Amino acid sequence: MRRYLTPALLLTLITVTNAQESKTGGPKKTGIEVEVNFINDSTVRMHLQTETLEIATTYGKLSVPIRDIRSIDFGAHVPEGYAEKIDAAIKQLAASDYREREKGVAALFDLGPFSYTAALEASRSKEAEIANRGKSVVQKLQAKYPKKDLKTDAEDRVVTAKFTIMGRIVSPTLKARTDYFGEADLNLANMRTLRTIGAPGPEVELAIDASKYANQGQWLATNFQVDGRSAIVITAKGQVDLLPEQPGSYVVGPSGARITPAGNPFGKVKAGKNVGGQLQGKIGANGDIFLIGERFDGLPTGAGKLYLHITPSQYGTQSSGSYEVRATTKTN
Repeated sequence: MRRYLTPALLLTLITVTNAQESKTGGPKKTGIEVEVNFINDSTVRMHLQTETLEIATTYGKLSVPIRDIRSIDFGAHVPEGYAEKIDAAIKQLAASDYREREKGVAALFDLGPFSYTAALEASRSKEAEIANRGKSVVQKLQAKYPKKDLKTDAEDRVVTAKFTIMGRIVSPTLKARTDYFGEADLNLANMRTLRTIGAPGPEVELAIDASKYANQGQWLATNFQVDGRSAIVITAKGQVDLLPEQPGSYVVGPSGARITPAGNPFGKVKAGKNVGGQLQGKIGANGDIFLIGERFDGLPTGAGKLYLHITPSQYGTQSSGSYEVRATTKTN
């Protein structure tokens, strides 16, 4: 069940600007509408006021217009002042006084998920005392907090309409406006994910060649990204010949159903090991395989890049032909 931020918690996140609203006649819904999931499992819809997102990447800094962003999976960020507290607690783990070492363990645990990366690094220390206490903190944090909040990757994953960016969002906050609480400075450290509402879905059109991808283990990595929260639609058309040595005898469509010379399928078929020519998909290189056929409309498991495959011919021959595939993200 979706839960929403309570007024008490929102007041800790939001600075209300009544004076500004009185001058303008009330809040204006500028910016794009987004849905933000916070680390306390609360979800809030709001309008982003930040116009551009600065992202530091391996290849330099990128300036991305907010209107082009579809979703963000936030990496490990810490609130202001926490970095100094974490460093101090880590140093205490190596103290000569037993009581100081215990204080370091308690401090790291009290800092919650924000100290997880540092505690994990400490657990790998060559000094036994630091390593043992670091492991103790790691185990305590793992027992108390869900895995999704124990982040170790500092990079943010930003999905745009064209491609996905892996990097570090430079600003520690994003500006937003809510309908009931005015303007808000959203701290990245408190956010799990962000996704746009009603934005045009990214779309990919391509052809998948049976001579290459109707072979065992051969998958086509597309440029289509799935965020794991938005439903997608994949459609396919075309013909594949499962037995080119006898042209036209065993021609099928994306569902694997044979096609008559008139272009009508003999009937629908179900997915199976012995059904050749079926268009399949998976999200991520190691994702679960699902049947696409002529049309898939739903929410697949996982997040990542869409991979496509055509099941090999059950006759043990090399298939020919291709399917034209169109993939898009559904909008509300």
